[in-house]
Amino acid sequence: MIDKAREPIHIALIDDDSSVRSAVSRLLRSHDYVCKSYESAESALADPDLQAMRCLVVDVQLSGMSGFAFRDRLLRDGVEIPCLFITAHAETDSPEWKRSVGHNPCVIKPFDESQLLSAIDKLLEDHRPATLP
Repeated sequence: MIDKAREPIHIALIDDDSSVRSAVSRLLRSHDYVCKSYESAESALADPDLQAMRCLVVDVQLSGMSGFAFRDRLLRDGVEIPCLFITAHAETDSPEWKRSVGHNPCVIKPFDESQLLSAIDKLLEDHRPATLP
């Protein structure tokens, strides 16, 4: 389990729906995460603090650059931050969807709090930074 009391965990939320940004940010903060939200992939990419995030929660269908294109851009730029996709428009059985989402987890909207928090906790657990001996 992640010890959020010892080290604040910074999460970036990228969603173009202000009500989703507000609700999810509030939820994450109530569970002791530090959350910074962005209304677009472009605004997140423009923030030099983005690389300090431990996890990204990214809507797949953003206005402008899509969530998949955002993830791909980060990887092309050498930025490897664990990414959890959220979407209301998933055809999760299609080959195209499976190819696009890759190994990233995805939570389908509307989701309940426990679904999102469990997915984030698992993602952070699976991508725990190496500790010194």
